[in-house]
Amino acid sequence: MSDKPSKPSKPSSTRRAKRRAARRGDPVPELEPSEAGEPEAPEPAVSYTIDDLAAATSIPSRTIRFYQSSGVLPKPEKVGRIAYYGPQHIERLELIGKMQDRGLRMRAIKDLVTQVERGDVVLHEWLGLEEQLSSAWVDDAPKLLSRAQLEDLIGERRPGFIAELVRAGTLEQHNDAYLAPSPGLLQVAARLDDAGVSVEVATGASGILQKHLAKAAKELAGFFAEHAGDGFGQGDSVTGISDAFRELRATGPESVRLIFAREMEQVLRKMVETGETSRRLDKQVKRRR
Repeated sequence: MSDKPSKPSKPSSTRRAKRRAARRGDPVPELEPSEAGEPEAPEPAVSYTIDDLAAATSIPSRTIRFYQSSGVLPKPEKVGRIAYYGPQHIERLELIGKMQDRGLRMRAIKDLVTQVERGDVVLHEWLGLEEQLSSAWVDDAPKLLSRAQLEDLIGERRPGFIAELVRAGTLEQHNDAYLAPSPGLLQVAARLDDAGVSVEVATGASGILQKHLAKAAKELAGFFAEHAGDGFGQGDSVTGISDAFRELRATGPESVRLIFAREMEQVLRKMVETGETSRRLDKQVKRRR
């Protein structure tokens, strides 16, 4: 090591100004904290009282207190008797609002934020899965149709057909327009009518299908959820489960069509083989006489 003394540091501009002011007899300027060798004070953290937080988020203070008591909003920091909230509370309130817009109930939101805080779930991955689960499986949204649009959809029909659809609930009349809850099923009813299947029979068949498919869908959803990450989805990641549901949405309807077709085929074949078909037809003929 060199024995040469270190060169003294050059005085700052504020120190030079102070010396010049002292020689002239002027007021001596104060040194900045950083130039005096003292660390600069950190910027104060942003904090809000509950009224400030309510004003900043447009959420009533009573609602904020409800979220806090429900466990979805972290507790504020208390200084004396005053509670102070920070930017993290604003972020959480925004998240709660987004989850409510997606239809989640408070208990589901609490479970989600708890999992996120524990690191069990990555929020953006969960949002992707939730979007996948909430998206439509078929493009069959309700439509409000004029009389001309209705005729374009189902073609020119026999007298009384539209009135039958309205009575069955397949159509809803709103003044001069018609609301079709399911345009797809409306077209099915028209095709069946062409084949001699009445609106009443078609509606009854639709009700039977809906009853049993609703039960099957509920059981299947629970079954897939039970095996999520363990036979349903690549690995145990949320992304893998989301990918599995995406593929299920693409292949599920075709699977239902194939299974339904096979089951109908077996049932009808058995009716023919056992003579049940002829007995039922004979019974109907005698009834009409």
